[in-house]
Amino acid sequence: MPPFQTVAVIIVAAVLGIGSAWLAVVGDVGFESIRVGAWTAWPTAGASNSDPYIRARFARTGELPISAAEGAAFVAREDSGGEPLTGKCDYLVTGRTPAAQWWTLTLYRDADLSLIENPTDRYSFNSTDILRKPDGAFDVVVSAKARPGNWLPGDERVDRLRLVFRLYDTPIATGGSVADIEMPAIERGGCR
Repeated sequence: MPPFQTVAVIIVAAVLGIGSAWLAVVGDVGFESIRVGAWTAWPTAGASNSDPYIRARFARTGELPISAAEGAAFVAREDSGGEPLTGKCDYLVTGRTPAAQWWTLTLYRDADLSLIENPTDRYSFNSTDILRKPDGAFDVVVSAKARPGNWLPGDERVDRLRLVFRLYDTPIATGGSVADIEMPAIERGGCR
């Protein structure tokens, strides 16, 4: 192989290798991630045998992953239509939860994973304090403006939001099939 072709192959291989590693560590893709609608989870993130990309992802963000023995955490950084979650828009998180003994739904700033300050001190809902419909489903409105019912206060000044749905003591974490699970939809409402 001529020297020019060798150099070109090395450059292409390096770019592809670095690019794929960057996507695995920074993005919501990964070798062991599962995606259900707008939600992504890394079920082996807290395991001692998790892949190095998952470990690097959680080390980079400072998040403490839930071990498979405890449950699973699903993250949404975009709505069900694929648009980024932003504080300038309202969202309706609607549906049912997969089987779990207990769950939480928390809203964060995506940039630094901090909670969004608000006068109501409401940062999350859980399976015991949410208002449900007669059929067991629920609606949670994420909005900078107060709403009746299950309202998670956002902030119009926050560019990117992140919703984290943590399921504790769930069959999903212990090898249950994720193909059949139903996660809540995230529907975009009005934007300012």
